[in-house]
Amino acid sequence: MAIGTKTSSTFDQQLRLFVYRYLLRHEKCPRVAEMAKGLARSAKNVRAGLARLSESHAFMMQEDGELWRVAPFSCIPTGFPVRVGRKLWFGNCIWDALGIPAMLAKDARIGAACACCNYDMPIEIRNGKAQTTRGLIHIAVAAREWYKDVVFT
Repeated sequence: MAIGTKTSSTFDQQLRLFVYRYLLRHEKCPRVAEMAKGLARSAKNVRAGLARLSESHAFMMQEDGELWRVAPFSCIPTGFPVRVGRKLWFGNCIWDALGIPAMLAKDARIGAACACCNYDMPIEIRNGKAQTTRGLIHIAVAAREWYKDVVFT
């Protein structure tokens, strides 16, 4: 069936669920080959599904076709590590890092640092609330502009 049909929509839902379950279990994003094997599909089908899922910006791909972002998780290590119990994930930015404990409804410790002096500014999240009483989160780009240059944002 053609892209955009019920079949591709069902596959995209299966792919999204597979990616999130894998990421939560393994603390990293699956590679295209792992998705293809786990879903018994070709790498070409998986890449097409990832491309469709990326249209919403929740998923974003690297130039090589592998995942870069699975909102709010980063598929590559960043300066925003998020520790939840014994598990560790990364956010692409502080906004995404704060989204991880919110999504999981878990307490967390978020590593962050000042962008100009590298001063350590960790954030503790307990019962859905930041325990940190000092600090500043600076979002220099308006939300409506974030996806024009996500790497800069």
